[in-house]
Amino acid sequence: MAEAALTLYQTEWCPFSSAVREVLTELGLDFVARQVEPWPKDRTELRAIADTDQIPVLQTEDGRLFRGTREIFAHLLERELSRDAAWHRRRFAAHRDARESDVPGQLLEYFRGDDELEAADGSVAEAEVVDVPEASRYELRLGGRLIGLAVYRRRDGRIAFTHTEVDESCEGRGFGSRLAEVALADAAKENLEVVPLCPFIAYYIEKHPEYEELVAQ
Repeated sequence: MAEAALTLYQTEWCPFSSAVREVLTELGLDFVARQVEPWPKDRTELRAIADTDQIPVLQTEDGRLFRGTREIFAHLLERELSRDAAWHRRRFAAHRDARESDVPGQLLEYFRGDDELEAADGSVAEAEVVDVPEASRYELRLGGRLIGLAVYRRRDGRIAFTHTEVDESCEGRGFGSRLAEVALADAAKENLEVVPLCPFIAYYIEKHPEYEELVAQ
């Protein structure tokens, strides 16, 4: 017989659900996330289970129900912390720029196939990198087409790179490196500390030690 699991009734767009998911992760608790209907009036199953149509709702392994963040957090305070909980909290704080730049939203659009990047023919030498501050990103263009972007967030003398992407037709040909090179060179010119939250930018810096002195401590 399968062991009962901690179950969270929630949606991905609900900030209260997101906060509960973060705390469950910090505590090292395995849980099942159950996506409920978008509109409360349609949540007949949730009402039958928890006598409410409001989210989030947490159902414990023994069947107890906690409705809303106030009840859920009061319950979670009684749970034992995992050994990595403190480090998860520190990393959550350190990734503030990534959270506020809506990286999940950008990646979801990419997953749905609605991203704005286009395929293009040409060489790296023909590509142009342009800073578009009103969009908080560097754009990589080839033949007038947007083939790549590096999203950033600037704050208090720092620039945090949160997401870098090139069209799949241009991957593995040095276009991403060109994008990173220009963005980091601009940061050096403007005396900005760099926060490489994006794995690609972090990897590029690792392979090009001349940029390591830019990285914020």
